Amino acid sequence: MLDDLTAAEQRVVHATARGQTVDLRVGDVAVDEPRRGASWSQERTIRAGLVARLLTDTEVRSPVRLTGARIAGLLGLEGATLVRWLVLADCWLDEPVVLSHATAPLIRMTGCHLPSLDAENLCVHADLALDHGFTAHGEVKLARARVGGVLSLAGARLDNLGATALDAGRLSVDHHVHLDAGFTALGEVRLTGAHISGDFVLTDAQLINPGNRALTVGQLRVAQSVTADGLRAEGGIHLAGAQIGGSLTLTGASLTRAHDWALSASGLQVAQETQLSHGFTARGGIDLRGAHLGTLTLDGAELYNPDGSALEGGWLTVDRQISGRQGLTVRGEFSLYGAHIGTRVDLRDAILTNPGSIALDFERLTTPALYLLPRRSPDGLVDLSHAKVGTLHDDSATWPAQIDLRGLTYAVLINEHASVRQRLKWLERQPAGYSPQPYDQLATGYRQVGQEDAARLVAIHKQRRRRRTLNPAGKLLNWLLYLTVGYGYRTWLAALWLLALLALGAAIFDHAYPSHMTAMSKPAPDFHAVIYTFDVLVPIIDLGQQKAWVATGSALYWSWLFSGAGWVLTTAVAAGLSGVLKRN
Repeated sequence: MLDDLTAAEQRVVHATARGQTVDLRVGDVAVDEPRRGASWSQERTIRAGLVARLLTDTEVRSPVRLTGARIAGLLGLEGATLVRWLVLADCWLDEPVVLSHATAPLIRMTGCHLPSLDAENLCVHADLALDHGFTAHGEVKLARARVGGVLSLAGARLDNLGATALDAGRLSVDHHVHLDAGFTALGEVRLTGAHISGDFVLTDAQLINPGNRALTVGQLRVAQSVTADGLRAEGGIHLAGAQIGGSLTLTGASLTRAHDWALSASGLQVAQETQLSHGFTARGGIDLRGAHLGTLTLDGAELYNPDGSALEGGWLTVDRQISGRQGLTVRGEFSLYGAHIGTRVDLRDAILTNPGSIALDFERLTTPALYLLPRRSPDGLVDLSHAKVGTLHDDSATWPAQIDLRGLTYAVLINEHASVRQRLKWLERQPAGYSPQPYDQLATGYRQVGQEDAARLVAIHKQRRRRRTLNPAGKLLNWLLYLTVGYGYRTWLAALWLLALLALGAAIFDHAYPSHMTAMSKPAPDFHAVIYTFDVLVPIIDLGQQKAWVATGSALYWSWLFSGAGWVLTTAVAAGLSGVLKRN
């Protein structure tokens, strides 16, 4: 092995035998920069074949440690069994590195520059470190690789824009995976079906693949947490079907994929918290359809997708709460259609904007508490149809101009400042027009807290709105039913009308007697103006006065008027008592 070796290569052989590191740097920071490795002199060049020979030599088992070396030629170790650690630092490799189907105890290539890395089905018993300045100008393949320790690409840069920068599909790692500390990928990063027994860390990473997916981790399995605080992604993040045993944190992250899903996470499962908060921004939709989360925090986030759903959470399940407080801003549709939230949905101080379309789609939402308390009125339709809410917190000052309440059920309304008449105006904001159920639900809500008068007023307004909507031509009849018996909910009004008409009639007919009152028989009974008026007003009772005395002149017309009023009152009372007026 020693016959044709250069002086630098002889240093490597002898140092490796003693377990020492060979440092070929010249001491000039500018010259020693690894990205300048193509210009390094022959004194710093080590042939790739020698490195491969040393790694597979079974006679000596000390690590191969090189710093600042230029490795010339193809480092081809496909299917090989490496008996020594490979520890390269700040090295330049002229050609790709091939480690597919190889087995190694430990590999570190910190700060190294190389064209590409093929490590499919690689098995590393301890750590695999491609970090802190590691740079690949082509694809890094780790598909189906197995790492017994930590996989680190912290601070690495992978450059394969428009294609795959990192392919780690079905990767298996026994500890943590680090794509953080300034990790940058130009091109797609794939970990589809990967299994990580520790944490998956993407803090402060940059994933750039505009117009396509920047990160694809569908069906990922992470036993602990995924942390991506400060992540910047230009391209979509695909998390569909992933399972995370701890938390998912994207605090302060920025995701951009206009006109498409910035975060696609349908079927995602997160056992603990999901944090999309405190500076989190998404330019594009967030898809959480069918996901199952412990909690979802959107505090202070900004979601922007005016062409569609800013957040699509159809049939989402959250064990505890969704929090969208502290200035959550949504420009686009915010949908929780059919979602089931364990404790509450809190939208206090949120800003919701989607002009001309749906701002909030909470149709068929189920939750014990809904805090619908945005900073200002939502600009767009709020759909609460068929939702089931235990306690509904709202504020009349921030009610939307349009709100769909059909089928909404709630146990308690928490808003001490909203009067019954304000609530009635709340019901009139439905874009579909009159619907009986929202009135019935509001009346039930008042009745459950003992406010019978308020419940009755709602029921009366319901009937008035019903008749005004279904029979707009019958305005006069509608007013008569409202004024006389309150559509059957205030039949006592008929008694007041009867007393008022009785007093008026008594005065009129007393004045008309005897000049305009003619006796029908002689001797005639004495004339009593009050009894005569009552006889005229109440057609179902005969007191003899109307038969004995006939009005003439102007009194005749008054008698017809009182008789007609009596029939109206009698009919209205009968209809009210029988419940005919209370139909939907």
